[in-house]
Amino acid sequence: MPPERIHRAQRVRGIGPLNMSQRNVRGAGWHRRGYRNRGNMWINVKQGSYGAVQGMDVNENETLASFAKSVASFQKRGEYYPHKEGWTYDLFFRRKSLFAMLEEFKEQGKAEGEDLVRDFFDGGETVIWKVYDDEGRERVWNFDWGYHGR
Repeated sequence: MPPERIHRAQRVRGIGPLNMSQRNVRGAGWHRRGYRNRGNMWINVKQGSYGAVQGMDVNENETLASFAKSVASFQKRGEYYPHKEGWTYDLFFRRKSLFAMLEEFKEQGKAEGEDLVRDFFDGGETVIWKVYDDEGRERVWNFDWGYHGR
């Protein structure tokens, strides 16, 4: 006798804190590709071209824009944030700027909620946080020297 009610996979209903994923998946191992702990995946954040690597847990249903904003706020609290006037920063993934990609999506008319983190990342990947001086040269943080040229 077939069951009266068949459970179907739930579709993503929207964006925001009420739609955060809660699934647990082992993947390739802790902090590696495919691993989820209550819907959170680990993404490494590298400081510049050869700087230190830190990481953060990101929910897979978070939007790409909110992920980029959370990385920026995470960096603003640390010593790696550009403290000098006229300096800028950018966030790269696979040699593409995430901020430029978000601007492209906005120009194409895509809604902010259409681009989720899970569409671009699978956990264990590395994004690169780069700081540029007012002349456009990349600056790298070192605890001994502070910011210096690459």
